[in-house]
Amino acid sequence: MTYALVAVLSLALVAFVAWPLLRPRAPSGPDQASEALAQAEEDLALSLDAIREIDMDHRAHNLSDEDFGVLDREERARAVDLMRRRDAIADKGSAE
Repeated sequence: MTYALVAVLSLALVAFVAWPLLRPRAPSGPDQASEALAQAEEDLALSLDAIREIDMDHRAHNLSDEDFGVLDREERARAVDLMRRRDAIADKGSAE
């Protein structure tokens, strides 16, 4: 159980540290806008996968209720931010 918690926390830490490096740059043209949208969708898919993984670890009793609550809440907030970013990129691309 401890190993699973360490693994999940390590994954969250790596994602947090790598986030600025993986974040797409501001698009300046149609090709970059579609690349930014694809990156946003990929980031969202990874976040949703992380939510499922956290849930599976909790159901397998590898995460305590308290740890699950913290990790799940943080990852869901990240997913909502990613959805908003994806929608903003899509809206900006359709307005051009």
